[in-house]
Amino acid sequence: MSPALQSILALAIVAFAVIWLVRRSRAKNKAGGCGHDCGCPASEVKSAAVSRRK
Repeated sequence: MSPALQSILALAIVAFAVIWLVRRSRAKNKAGGCGHDCGCPASEVKSAAVSRRK
């Protein structure tokens, strides 16, 4: 494999990984810091926090 082709492929892989990580990070931030598969009872925790404030 030529060095030029190898460099292009390596840069493409790195660019793909960076884009994937940024999109994944933004998706978690939109969910309020909770992932879709974390298993936490987010609604129950929020309702308990609201009831404590009152």
